[in-house]
Amino acid sequence: MKMKALVAGIVLAAASLSASADVIHRSEAVYVTAPTYSFADVKIGTITVGSLSDVTGLVFAATNVSFSQPFAGTFTLDTVSFSGASIGTLTGDLDAATGAFSYKGVAAGVYDVIASGTLGHDGQFTNAAFLGANYSVTAVPEPETFGMLLGGLGLIGALAARRKKNAA
Repeated sequence: MKMKALVAGIVLAAASLSASADVIHRSEAVYVTAPTYSFADVKIGTITVGSLSDVTGLVFAATNVSFSQPFAGTFTLDTVSFSGASIGTLTGDLDAATGAFSYKGVAAGVYDVIASGTLGHDGQFTNAAFLGANYSVTAVPEPETFGMLLGGLGLIGALAARRKKNAA
């Protein structure tokens, strides 16, 4: 009987930890042209969030593009300075210097990854850049999950106390 209770406590604690392990990593890219040196609200990709989650990521721009035959070679693209990035209409933190963004407690849904910024017009292909985003979606444990964790740990602690008392 004691062994069954111990196993049940471990299962409850482990189940609560697995609920927070839903991590999705994804990358997307898009080609953008900006003859006026700036671009606004360019859709880079789409994020699907299945449940309450934290979303973190990075917007980036490719620095060059390579072609194979018959146009073999590598060509530089314009540098990009990001002034903003968002997920749909959500507001979050963007570090313009690194392109990193972070959103906490994002509700389930489908969100567009949107970026704004300027092109440096310093590449062999001026007025053009390939923008991309890498991002992770991590499920936020719901309060019930913490209840299962505490219940499992409490059960294990009670069994340990009972064993210690019976051993004395």
